[in-house]
Amino acid sequence: MRIVAIDPAPKKRSTVFDGEFRELSSGEIAPVLRELAGAPPVLLCWDSPLTGPGDPGVAGRRPSDFSQRAIESFFSRESTGFKTPAGISVRPYSGCPHWAISRSVLGLPRVGPWDADEADLPFWLLTDGPPPAHEGAYVVEVHPAVAAWLWCKEDRSAGCSWDYKRDAGVQQEMWEIIRPLGNLPTGIAPANDDQFDALVAFILGTRWISRDGSVELIGSRLAGAMLSPAVAGLSEALSEFVAANWKQ
Repeated sequence: MRIVAIDPAPKKRSTVFDGEFRELSSGEIAPVLRELAGAPPVLLCWDSPLTGPGDPGVAGRRPSDFSQRAIESFFSRESTGFKTPAGISVRPYSGCPHWAISRSVLGLPRVGPWDADEADLPFWLLTDGPPPAHEGAYVVEVHPAVAAWLWCKEDRSAGCSWDYKRDAGVQQEMWEIIRPLGNLPTGIAPANDDQFDALVAFILGTRWISRDGSVELIGSRLAGAMLSPAVAGLSEALSEFVAANWKQ
């Protein structure tokens, strides 16, 4: 299966990595995606929220349906044991600026009963289970900053900076930890934080599809779902948090 990692940007150019880097303007990304959807099997690893209300057909039943998903709340609370540090931003989904471009080119996230049926969208959204066993055009959400933190946190010193988007030295230190995890072409390295995010997204997708157990799809359609390093206790902690705090 072809893996295509995309860091979409609503104003500047979007960054794509599928073995090599490309940058696409807002007008170029839609035709590229149409081409990919017509040439399965392909998995898009999309760096932006792809779900919203747990049930778009009755959206609004929860006070947070149009603001924050359970998975974002989970990574924002000390009590879960997985609160991200400063520099690893986990925004409520409705506050992410990628919202407009994701809706335009993917039809996701679906937020109400008037949105197109999932079967009519160009890519099938994956929110649970193992990697797809059948050929198709699929899309899965990724959060490269969270994944990079999970991969690196045991190997970096306590109290260190995680602001890789502003500090090239932090980015380089994190990349040296992550780089061996990917089967990447020789000489591939990020020149900026957008390329870093696209590379991390690509590694998540390739390792998940390989079924080596190092990456899992955490969460659910109700809670929000994303690819993540298979960290001990993470999936279980998220499930417990959702059961206790996010009943539909």
